[in-house]
Amino acid sequence: MALDSDELTVWEVGYRWANYDPDLYWFRIPLIVRDNFRILMKAILSGEIVCSTLCLDKLPTGSKADPRYYIRTHIDDVYACVHGTKFNRKLLKWATLDRSSVLEWCSCRGITPLEFWFPPGWKYAYESPDGIRPGLIVRHNEPSDENTFVSFSYEWPNREAEIELDEIDDTTEEASSPSLRQNQVAKIACQQIAVAIWQKEPSRRIAEVIRDELIQEYGGAKYFNDDTVREWIKVVAPAEVRARRGRPRKEMGDTGKKSSPDET
Repeated sequence: MALDSDELTVWEVGYRWANYDPDLYWFRIPLIVRDNFRILMKAILSGEIVCSTLCLDKLPTGSKADPRYYIRTHIDDVYACVHGTKFNRKLLKWATLDRSSVLEWCSCRGITPLEFWFPPGWKYAYESPDGIRPGLIVRHNEPSDENTFVSFSYEWPNREAEIELDEIDDTTEEASSPSLRQNQVAKIACQQIAVAIWQKEPSRRIAEVIRDELIQEYGGAKYFNDDTVREWIKVVAPAEVRARRGRPRKEMGDTGKKSSPDET
């Protein structure tokens, strides 16, 4: 019998997608399940799937919110999972996926909907004659009460929103499509701006482009975690920029201390 649950963890989805029981004790995670984990965590990091327990928004310095709900807190484990080097079971059982968002992701990626969650012939409350209802964008709200650990706001995409980019004329119609979530609109905008930046300055590092005012302000990157923005724009980076590995040599500042390294 299919599950009629609005949320499942990455751990549960990864196993059920492979037709394995997630509640059994697994000393070694099967290869196909590891591959499922890698795909799902990459989709979360890229903003393609809404994860209700890993917000892509930035956690402000000094915030009273619970850091467990922010992807930056777990970023090393997220990347280790994406690269297939380590699978933190606690994280995979903490990351919770929204069913409507997973269905939308399957549609956009051309993936057959996961049968254990979306059996053929079933109808869902979030379907409408106009198609699948677009997913939510999750924003950080500073908790107003010291007894509140975390506070998010959930926004539906603005159907009349338009991206205005200075000196960029080739913004695609896709960016203002009403079927896109706000993070998807930001992704497209950031990629468009990054392409324009690299056309003028092809040697700029990815980290420098991420911090560019055009990306931060006009692309909307300032609302998202830097690691998420990195996943967006490295796809359109010149081959020689993507090929760089490691970090540049640290230089001595005026105080005699080494400056912070700049990531590729």
